[in-house]
Amino acid sequence: MSLFLPLKRATLLIPSGPESDKDRKHLFILLNDPHDDESGKACVLMVSLSTVRQGVPHDPACILYAGDHAFVKHDSYVVYQKARIEEADKVLRGVKNGQLVPQAPMDGAVFARICKGLEESRLTPTRLLNFYLKATGQT
Repeated sequence: MSLFLPLKRATLLIPSGPESDKDRKHLFILLNDPHDDESGKACVLMVSLSTVRQGVPHDPACILYAGDHAFVKHDSYVVYQKARIEEADKVLRGVKNGQLVPQAPMDGAVFARICKGLEESRLTPTRLLNFYLKATGQT
């Protein structure tokens, strides 16, 4: 196994989604290098992708297209509403035990679009946006 570090632009396949989704793994992108949360634990903010489906509402703040990342095969949107803060050590443990599967880092230009979407989406929870802004030195 290659070395994995929980740094911005890192991507992971993480078990998630409905039981009817047979492989139940979605691509998650880490948006910051580890940064202390309110309790002093080093944490990362993670967002996931979901496929854009005809007739199903989705957040238009950031759409990814086939080729934006090797895992992205269909038009997908970033699910800012379900972004989450995770302890960096917990992410490392998940990779070490095989539950979380590292993927290629996100391309820099695509990553910039994802971060911009986080700041612009009406669905980004305020607490998570504030964490991101602090973690990236914007406040």
